[in-house]
Amino acid sequence: MATVTFESDVTWTREGVLSIADIGGKEVIIDEPPSLGGTDKGPNPVEYILAALGGCINVLVASFADNFDVEVEDVKVHLEGDLDPDGFLGKNPNVRPGYEEIRYEIILDSPSPQENIDALIAHVEKVCPVKDTLTGTNVINTKSKPASV
Repeated sequence: MATVTFESDVTWTREGVLSIADIGGKEVIIDEPPSLGGTDKGPNPVEYILAALGGCINVLVASFADNFDVEVEDVKVHLEGDLDPDGFLGKNPNVRPGYEEIRYEIILDSPSPQENIDALIAHVEKVCPVKDTLTGTNVINTKSKPASV
């Protein structure tokens, strides 16, 4: 299968730090709490990382359940991430600016045999693009230029 390129355009609204992302014609609000200069109208970027990971896991569980003979009655992913703001605020050069650790728990309600569920979860964790991205993708700024150029 050919490589697929995903795109998003994110525009600052000039209201605190509030931005609007256009993702395939769908708008997503990105903000921060007032303590970080925001209006608290939407999740912040690192919260979206957790949501993206949880959403990806749910999509894959639902998509691959039949392949593993798993009947899914309900699935939920609880996620937590530890981040020290001193890193991105520049207060402590010894603290990384991103998550130190992300933990998740998949809560799967299914009457299927546990070995089938375990095989499904192992497969989901192996093929999850968001999890893979979080563990090893180079993020490259290809162009930084003034908007007037």
